[in-house]
Amino acid sequence: MWNYNYVVPDFIVLLVFFFFYLSKKRVPIRVNKSFLNILVLELIVLVADVLASLSIEHGASSSFAVVKILNILFFVFFILRSLCFFMCTCDLMQVRIECIRPLQVISFFVFALSEFFVLLNVFFPTVFELSDSIIYSRASTYNVIYVSCFYFIMVSLVIIFYKSKKVSRVNFYTALVFNLIVFAGYVMRIIFSNFLIMDLFCLVAIIIIYLSYENPDFYLEEKSGTFNTSSLNDLLRELKVTKNSFAVGFAIHNYNELREIYGGSQMDNAISQIGDFLTKKYQNLLTFYVRSGRFIIINVSSSIAADDFCSQVSRRFLDGWSADDDTDVYLEIDFARLSPEVSFSEPEKAVNGLITALSSMDKVSGASVYVTEETIKSIEGKKEVKRAVERAVENDAVELFLQPLVDVNTHKLVGAEALARIRNSKGELIPPAEFIPIAERNGRINILGEQMFEKACRFIRDNDMQAMGLSWINVNLSPIQFFRMDLNERFTSILKKFKIPARMVHLEITEESMIDYALLLKQILAMKKSGFQFVLDDYGSGYSNVTRLKRCPFVNVKLDMELVWDYFREQDKILPTLVQTFKQMNFTVTAEGIENEDMAEAMKKIGCDYLQGFYFAKPLPADEFLIKYSANQGA
Repeated sequence: MWNYNYVVPDFIVLLVFFFFYLSKKRVPIRVNKSFLNILVLELIVLVADVLASLSIEHGASSSFAVVKILNILFFVFFILRSLCFFMCTCDLMQVRIECIRPLQVISFFVFALSEFFVLLNVFFPTVFELSDSIIYSRASTYNVIYVSCFYFIMVSLVIIFYKSKKVSRVNFYTALVFNLIVFAGYVMRIIFSNFLIMDLFCLVAIIIIYLSYENPDFYLEEKSGTFNTSSLNDLLRELKVTKNSFAVGFAIHNYNELREIYGGSQMDNAISQIGDFLTKKYQNLLTFYVRSGRFIIINVSSSIAADDFCSQVSRRFLDGWSADDDTDVYLEIDFARLSPEVSFSEPEKAVNGLITALSSMDKVSGASVYVTEETIKSIEGKKEVKRAVERAVENDAVELFLQPLVDVNTHKLVGAEALARIRNSKGELIPPAEFIPIAERNGRINILGEQMFEKACRFIRDNDMQAMGLSWINVNLSPIQFFRMDLNERFTSILKKFKIPARMVHLEITEESMIDYALLLKQILAMKKSGFQFVLDDYGSGYSNVTRLKRCPFVNVKLDMELVWDYFREQDKILPTLVQTFKQMNFTVTAEGIENEDMAEAMKKIGCDYLQGFYFAKPLPADEFLIKYSANQGA
């Protein structure tokens, strides 16, 4: 009566998935629990389907009650399986159905009504009927069993597309594909009713979920065998803490130096042993390796106290870790703990504080760093700055500020430095020292820098530079921007767009850019051919190298304000000699950080050409700069 060709291979593959899944330790998050529910229920449905079908085929040797109960149980689990796939969809799309009360009520009503409809078959032929001779036939209302199935598919697709922009592409496509496969399975079951084919489609859906999301390789760190950063983030999004919950972190002291001493292979072996020790000895704790010799341990339900855990781990590190057959690696660790005033009730903030603390450990070994409320506030502040950078770049809301450069003799305006400014959600300006490093780390500095260059070019085009006495505007280039091989082409195209000559824009680079000297020189020479002129900014703040400086075609060197201020704290011949050296190399010299008339006069005496600082003006918004200096020139 039924074709069982697909059943046996389906069952074998499901069993393999089931036992392999249970053999791997997993982070206790909802999507993992949902997937396990699907595996278990699919096994139950498959077995129930076969038993119910066999009981019908061998009705003569089966009791009426057994056949009826087996078939009712099959349909109960059949509908329950659709709910499990729906819950997995919600978890993948990060939707808490209990937080959407109307959806929760409607979904429960549809599910409960469908199950009630099936259970009524005990008394009435709602889904199927059995004759006195135990001959099975579908009831006229049989297809009602698909109501909840198609309802959950429909709602799942709505959720998937509604949340598509708020989850990863992997989650989106995984949820979309497996729901379409399950939908196809229902359709095929309706068309080919004599084939036990639905389980095959469910198996394919399970494989899709596993390969895309549940593969343990995605969540285990290769070196240590512990959970990785990705699984830590997943856990923190939904972790519910108890009174025994805690989080601690520790880092191998001088990890990078030890890696050079012992070698990468030996240190990797040591990391592997540390991970093995933590996962085996503390099976009820969750261990995460967050790279660079740093571990985070989270207690969800174990009774062990944080102090006891730290003491035990410290004692273990008194012994060596076997790097290979002949070598023991001796390591020291530094702990990061939460201060008593810091609550673990917001685990994501607390753990981010621990990771930040581990990244800035003191050079003294054996130190313990405590994460305070100030640490948490600092991290949250950086997150707000990161969001502000994203908003500014995406909305082209980076503001152009200008600070004047004046002639050392006349103090008249000759140039200006273009400075980027962004605002937080309250409309307050964020200091460049806070947002520039973040923009460089997340790669947004390329777009931000290009937007600033374009705004400076627009200012030059739209205003009478000569009337203000402006000969050029300096635009800062981040070292990160120099890694773009198309930098020259992009900036040249912007110049053409605004129809301004390259000589009116000077590009400022810092000494930090000179670390990769070969790349720097290549870019400078290519852009010089397009007419760009370069200024070395903040000379004296870092990698000062006069020999390299001599080979670069700079038109101006700007002395870092700390170098200038140091001259006034203790005057010597170093700065005057340095200025004269630059002059002999045909560089003009700008002194930064000028705050009073005495400083201006002193810089004039030692030979500087231009001055910049608060004595003349703070950085001004472009419109205020225009009003001030247009008025001054008019007067």
